[in-house]
Amino acid sequence: MVFCVGALMAAESRYAILRIYDINSPQQQILSKDILWGTASPFEERCWPAYWISKGRHRRLLEEYYPIKADIALRGWGKFRVSCSPLSPSFKMYWGGKYWYVDDEGRAWLASLSENRYIHQEKADSLPVLSWSSDRQSPLDINNKKGNILISNLQVKRIMSWYENIELLGWLGNVQYVHAGMKEGRPVVTLEFRGANGGHGVSVIFDDDPEKWYETGLAVKKIYPDMSVVDPNLFVDTTYEGKILVKKKIK
Repeated sequence: MVFCVGALMAAESRYAILRIYDINSPQQQILSKDILWGTASPFEERCWPAYWISKGRHRRLLEEYYPIKADIALRGWGKFRVSCSPLSPSFKMYWGGKYWYVDDEGRAWLASLSENRYIHQEKADSLPVLSWSSDRQSPLDINNKKGNILISNLQVKRIMSWYENIELLGWLGNVQYVHAGMKEGRPVVTLEFRGANGGHGVSVIFDDDPEKWYETGLAVKKIYPDMSVVDPNLFVDTTYEGKILVKKKIK
């Protein structure tokens, strides 16, 4: 065993047989060679089995900085292929003075990242922006930020149910943005509609629970079949049990 180890060390010293020969990606426009080689330590560059053993750490590092899912495969002696698939955000959120993309697993990243030109953001951009109030629990912990991709505490399934309700009620093209806020100490969701001239229109407040939306939403549609012509100074409150209140907005 000592002889074999010594022979291997001698061969490595002379012929560099354990060095990493290549790390590449089919998606070089996202992950260049400089990025891929930059994740490997000097020891891992000299000993490719060490890089292979630590491939999980390298994958996580890439996924912390780029909006992708990565996979590292060994394709030959000391040769690696790093494949990646761009993330698909479910919606766009405005919080902390910035716009964020959020996917169905709760990963969030800035909408201003240059790498976003490679992701599939069409679905998120087609939906009204979710405005997250500072009155609510912060959706992201930026104090523990390690990279560009953060793990949010958002209930993504619930939020997507809000959007599903908006679509079922036929309001998807009329809602300017969705505001997740607080009212009298409890979470509510306010739909801000577009007015007839494209400006701000009427506001409709719903309970945070999407299960309570549809029945009251149909009642609102019966009262106001065309939300774009409703007085923009009004807001409709559906959060009271068994009734709908229509009030003037306080300026």
